Amino acid sequence: MKRAAFGLIVLMASVCVPSSAASPADLQTYTMTHQGLTRTYYVYLPPGHARTRPAPLVLALHGGGGNGRQMEDSTNGQFIREADRRGWVVVFPEGIDKGWSDGRDPDSALERQRASVDDVGFLSQLIDRMKDDFGIDPARVYSTGISNGGFMSLRLAIDLSDKVAAVAAVTASLGVGHERLTPRAPVGVLIMNGTEDPLVPYEGGLIKIFRQERGNVLSTDDTVRWWLKHLGCSGQPQISEIPDRSRLDRTRTEVETYGGCKGGVQVVLYRVIGGGHTWPGGQQYLPVLVVGRVARDFEAASEIFDFFAKHRK
Repeated sequence: MKRAAFGLIVLMASVCVPSSAASPADLQTYTMTHQGLTRTYYVYLPPGHARTRPAPLVLALHGGGGNGRQMEDSTNGQFIREADRRGWVVVFPEGIDKGWSDGRDPDSALERQRASVDDVGFLSQLIDRMKDDFGIDPARVYSTGISNGGFMSLRLAIDLSDKVAAVAAVTASLGVGHERLTPRAPVGVLIMNGTEDPLVPYEGGLIKIFRQERGNVLSTDDTVRWWLKHLGCSGQPQISEIPDRSRLDRTRTEVETYGGCKGGVQVVLYRVIGGGHTWPGGQQYLPVLVVGRVARDFEAASEIFDFFAKHRK
């Protein structure tokens, strides 16, 4: 019993995504060296892909405690379905020690070690490699992720705004300190957060899991306002609601879409009312009491890819 409890604590402390007995067979494994470290990434090429026909690229970043292959499993195959439907390329990079150096203040020895890793440089080099090896379209490069991967995507929107056309962060917001930075170029930003996330507080503040402090974050609404300001967006948002197809999930989702931004980009907030630290349409990877509820009214990847399709450099 003690061992089981300890295992649950480890899972919670890492804010992980689940493992699966069956990983997608069509992911091709590659490695590259950056900053003296061997980095692993998994590539999915849709049927009929040819490097002579440049395709959009989506970076799918796993959460803390997860890995590249688990990212696709945890969404119930959403990325591959969307890639096949649209003819897009998806790459699932792997963080060092199962996490990303997303810029939040480190607390533990592991996080301090991870903070020294140049993940921005690695992902920038990876984009270049994907262009050279698979002929992806450099004007249509996107990043998305959950939790730690979502924080990392928001960091890329600031630090790699010259390469990334749009990002989507799920269960993540801006870390305190990031608001002092400025993106060099307009980037589309989508944020998809649950109002009852027990791990990353929707209203902002300290992320704290079993006495482990994981840095302070802005509230979801303040994160949206920060992006509206820095992207020069104007006017009132368009408000819509996702049809409540699944009453059993006890969630509903409001969508705020802001336009009038520099470069024609958009800022979009998916406010998942009643949702938790989860990927909409994905796995309930830990009990509701631990991570909150999964929204079942829509699949996050479908909405995210639709958003990405509206943006290019």
